[in-house]
Formats: sequence, C-alpha cells, structure tokens
Amino acid sequence: MWRLLALCLLVLQACDSGFQAIDHRVEALLVEANESLGDDSVLPRTVDWSTLASSSPENPLPATNNPLIDELALVPSIKIDSKTVGKKLDAAALELEENGILLTLEESLVWSTKHAQGYRFAEYDYLTTTLSLLSELHLWGPRFFESISATTSADSTGGFYDTSLNVVNDFEITHRLPYGGSVSATALTNFADTLHAATSSNTKGTTVGLALELPLLRGSGTVARETLIQSQRNLIYGARTFERFRRTFFRSIAGDYLNLVVQRQSLANAQRGVESLRQLASRQRALYESGRTRLYDSADAENQALASVARLSQSWERYRLAVDRFKVKIGWPIKELVRIEPTSLGLQPLKVDMKTAVTKALQYRLDLQTEENKVGDARRRVQNAKNGVLSDLDFSAGASLPSENNDFTDFDGREVDYSVGITFSVPLDRETDRISLRKQQILLERAKRSLRTSKESIAIEVRSSLRNIEVYQFTLDLQERNVEIAQLGLNSINADPDRVSVLDQTRAISELQSAQDARDSARRDLELSIVDFLLQAGQLRIQQNGNMYPIGTLNHNL
Repeated sequence: MWRLLALCLLVLQACDSGFQAIDHRVEALLVEANESLGDDSVLPRTVDWSTLASSSPENPLPATNNPLIDELALVPSIKIDSKTVGKKLDAAALELEENGILLTLEESLVWSTKHAQGYRFAEYDYLTTTLSLLSELHLWGPRFFESISATTSADSTGGFYDTSLNVVNDFEITHRLPYGGSVSATALTNFADTLHAATSSNTKGTTVGLALELPLLRGSGTVARETLIQSQRNLIYGARTFERFRRTFFRSIAGDYLNLVVQRQSLANAQRGVESLRQLASRQRALYESGRTRLYDSADAENQALASVARLSQSWERYRLAVDRFKVKIGWPIKELVRIEPTSLGLQPLKVDMKTAVTKALQYRLDLQTEENKVGDARRRVQNAKNGVLSDLDFSAGASLPSENNDFTDFDGREVDYSVGITFSVPLDRETDRISLRKQQILLERAKRSLRTSKESIAIEVRSSLRNIEVYQFTLDLQERNVEIAQLGLNSINADPDRVSVLDQTRAISELQSAQDARDSARRDLELSIVDFLLQAGQLRIQQNGNMYPIGTLNHNL
C-alpha cells in the first residue's frame, strides 16, 4: 500500500514538473518571437493555472430563478414637482464630482493593460499560438513510448487446467527526420511462465531493433516539415498581431477617455447655461412683479430654465452610462465612482510629406508584413501540393538482435538480422492531389490580389488620415472663432438686456453653449486624427505601461 502511494506521489510530482517545464519553454519562445519586433515589444502575461476552475457543472437540469408577478416587489413612485427634480439632479451630480475617484488618462491606460478583458483575450491568443508551436516542436524531438501487457491463459484438459502467464514490455524511441521519414529503436521483452501444469517451464528474452523509413520522392524535402515551419511562422505572426493590438487598443481607450472629457466639458457648459437661464428667469420674475414686463416673458423665461435643467439631467445620465461602460471596458470596479480629468494628449500637428508617409507605412505596418509573409506561405503550399502529385518511392531499412539462452542481457553480435527494401508506387489515381494543387494555386493568386488591395487600402488610409488632420485644424480654428463671436453677442445683450427679448437672450445663451461644445469636440478630433495617422502609418509606439511614447522621442519630420 505504501509503495503504491509513493508511486502516485512520484507521478504527480513528475506531472507538476512537466507543466513547469512547459511554462519555461513558452516564456523562452515568446522572448525569441518578440526579438524580431525590437526592444519596445511587450510579452504577454502567462496564465496562472492555479486560478482556473478544475470542476465542471454536470447537472443536466440546472435551476431557473423566474418568480411570478405576485412575488415581485414593484412600488409606484410618488409624483414630485419640477423644482424638487432639479434639486435632486444637482445633488446627484455634486455627489459624483465630490466623492468620485479621479481617474486620469494615464491611469486608465495602465489599468486597462492589466485588467481589461479585451487585452487579456489578446494575450490568450498569443499564448495559444505559442503552445501550438511548443506542441509541434515536441513532435519533432525524440519521443518515447512504452507499453506493458500481462496475459493469463488457462487451457482445459479433461477438467484440469494448464495455466500460464505471459508478460510483454515494448519500449520504443522514434525521431522524425527533417526532410521526411523517421528512425526508431525498439526493445521488445517477453516473459512467459507456466503456473499450473504437469511440467512447468518458463521462457524469457529481449529483442532490440533499429528501423529507418525514408521517402525519396513524395513526402521528401521541406514538405515534411510543413506543420513545423507554419507553426514557427505563426508565432511571429502572433507577436505582430499582439503588438498591433496594443496600438489599436491605445487608440480605443484614449478615444473613449477623450469622449468622456468632451462630455464632461459639455456638462460644464450646459451647467453655466442653466445658471444663466435661471438668472434670466429670476430677473424676469422681478421685473414682472414690479410691473415692468409681461407675465408671458416671465413664464417663458421660467420654462426655458426648467427645460435646460431637463436637458442637463439627460446629459448627465448619458455621461454616467458612458463612464460605466468605460469602467467595464478597462476592467475598473463598476461600483466605484470616478471623476474624469479634463485633459488632452498634448499632440500637435506634424510636418509630414504624404508620399514619404505612404512609403513608410508600407514598410512599417505589422499587419501588412504578416500578409506579405502569408503570400510566401501560399507559395510554399503550392510547392508542397506539387510534391503531392509525385510517385511514391520509399526506402526502408531495419536490423534486429535477439538475446541468447533466454537471458535478457546475453546478446551475440553474429545473430543480427538485417532488412533493406525499396517500395515504388505508380500514381494511377492522383486526381484529388491534382485538384488540391489547383486549389493551392488559386489561393496563391487570391493572396497576391489581397496583398495588392491591402497596400492600396493602407495608402488611402494614410492619405485620408493626413487630410483629416488639416480638416480638423481648420475646424478647430473656425469653432474657436465661433466661441468668440457667441461670447461677444452674449456680452452685448448682458450690457443692455432691457432692449432684447427673452427669446433672443435664451438663444444667445444656447448659441454660446453649442459653440463651446463644438470647439471642445474639434480639439478632441484633432488630437485623435494625429493618433489615427500614426496608427495607419505604422509609427505609433506604445510603452510597456500602455501609454504612448511622446512625439519628441520619434522622428516625424518626414
């Protein structure tokens, strides 16, 4: 019993050490693959296997929680007036601003690279590609196999049984050759013993052998290593894909954060507009009470103020929803209140030559490099398919040496048996192989055409992103002028409000708010258009913590 327990412990320790060896080899392969991307590339985090669930649900009838309508506790709300609603909304906004944790753009990027599900899934894809290569490399190393079988037989003779025991141990080592075929070594040990018989006897012996199988035509050459070659290239593709993801991920997180900044600034603009309309309503009410204006003007001003509060409440709700979605995207705890810092990326328009930018993009884009390499994969598959229509010509050789005198260790070199053979197969039916060749040739042409389309699309994207920078520069300048004009108009009205109607005053407040919102949006669009250009041109570089390298560290004077 104790021996059995000790054997189980040894097996478990061997399994655990085997998994640790796999983890170390995965890390080594990741480092090797990332070397092709330079020092700025980032390795994905490996999986902590201890945190994964080991159990699986087995209940074929899982319970469903769906209470009846009578069991639901739904209570209608009491009706409240507009002033109470306005105060409640102001209190909710104040709570968010005072109790929320300040979440900066830099903190969002750092946090998202550690907790965002999308980022983690990209790491999983990279790790899966690495494990696939590790599995393929194992197939090309020496592989050990051992099987032990024990058979007991009983032969009846007149009611008496002759019982015998036969134990066979088959040990084999195989190794695939780089240009096709394999070499293997075997050791077959046999032990037979008569347990109950008139005359007892036993036999034992071992036969060692060596075999070689080598294709000379079909299956010979680099086609034999197709799966290994493709797995190794896929690891490089995975490294490029992960690095490309990190750049697009930065663009996504930064874009969402700046959208929140614009929304928050719009709320501030709307809040100032609400205060202005409240002051206008209060002034009109005082003028009406003193008999200097009509009841209609006072009521209209009051209604405009309440309408602005309603619009502001809707904007706050959209902002809260956007913040919650952003927290889910970066993996931030959803229950925590956060405040968005009014910030920017600090990017300025670049001095870029369009022709040079397109040329650089065709050189730097990682996804385009992968697509070019995949054309090479398709060309290699065509050559492999051509090899598939060849005749079969296989060479085989083997040697075996049995032990002498029923002894496991007594071998005589003069008793070695040899065998050498050549097998030739006439390709009478290669129709499916020829069809496969045609399919691979078509896939090669498709890959070439797809590559040309991708290059043209990238050139268009780079040109478009450069033109967008100019457009948003002009838009920002225009919107800043609109803000100045709207502010001048409101100042002139405030200087002599009695000569202007309530409608004109509310319109001036609304126009200033709209101009400010448009200016803030244009400023965001300009910065994001610069990021889009760097991304499309293959020149966006992301630091280890997920933030963008400053423009000053790169040469963008193209």
